[in-house]
Amino acid sequence: MEVTVRTPKWTVVVVLWVLSLIIVATFTHGQSVTVPSATTVLSGSDIGFRLVRRTGDHVVGNVVVRVNGEWVDAVPTDAAKLHY
Repeated sequence: MEVTVRTPKWTVVVVLWVLSLIIVATFTHGQSVTVPSATTVLSGSDIGFRLVRRTGDHVVGNVVVRVNGEWVDAVPTDAAKLHY
């Protein structure tokens, strides 16, 4: 005696729908852009750049130095300032 299993149409539809949600979620998660927080410091060991915000293709921030393990804004002297 042969037994056949019938799957209702709605079950197939639900399974396909859930699968499509998983696939779309995977692709959209991979496409998301991570925006650094306001305290992100792009740095070497003791000199860095504290990223404040992005404006189009430009980044705005401060030059910082590490003093006793803490990032402190660097203030250039008159001799070190760029004159255009």
